[in-house]
Amino acid sequence: MELTSRAELLKVFRVEASFYKRKIGDEYITLRNQARIIRRGYSDTTTSDAVVMMVNPGSCNVSDKNYNIPILNPVTERVPFVEANSDQTQEQLMRLMDIRVWNHLVIINLSDICSGNIDVFFSYLRKVVEDDHSILSDARIKELEFILANNRGPVIAAWGTNSRIKKPAKIALEHPLLKPIVGLRHELCPYYLHPRPALMEKRALWLHNINRLLGGQNENTG
Repeated sequence: MELTSRAELLKVFRVEASFYKRKIGDEYITLRNQARIIRRGYSDTTTSDAVVMMVNPGSCNVSDKNYNIPILNPVTERVPFVEANSDQTQEQLMRLMDIRVWNHLVIINLSDICSGNIDVFFSYLRKVVEDDHSILSDARIKELEFILANNRGPVIAAWGTNSRIKKPAKIALEHPLLKPIVGLRHELCPYYLHPRPALMEKRALWLHNINRLLGGQNENTG
């Protein structure tokens, strides 16, 4: 299966996300509590066709370089959505949306801490005191309830296989609101295959296999 190019995908889909800043350790860092991939021309930004849970926001960032990311607490304050630049993982999810004919997909994470470098991410994670950097925390239960109540499709686990995510991944699998959860299971629990492996042929295989798992819509994609 030939993968649709980024340029072609961005003609069909757009990304918006809600970024905020919090102090972790001795510095303010950027976090993102949610991202949305929306088909261009589609106006419903509340009802989603699927929710995908990843480890953390990667290299997705605000499109407007002059935008000042607000210092907010997502537990008590609404985080505004702004136009965002896509990353390769989101572009892979756009391919899935294209196959499934979805209009709106929501991305949430085990942690809101933004970093495209997994080692940097874990260095910040070691410094956090409160657990409200995660949508799975008890303090953010209403936020998660709202997202899931407005989702009419699957909740897909796609957080990868890094052994350091074992604890938050187990919390996600045991979370009462995230049942049922689907995904391409790794042979070891609680890991699920990431949508964007390094090799192109494996990206195509992920798309084929997740589409079959979800019901095989448009089976000719494989």
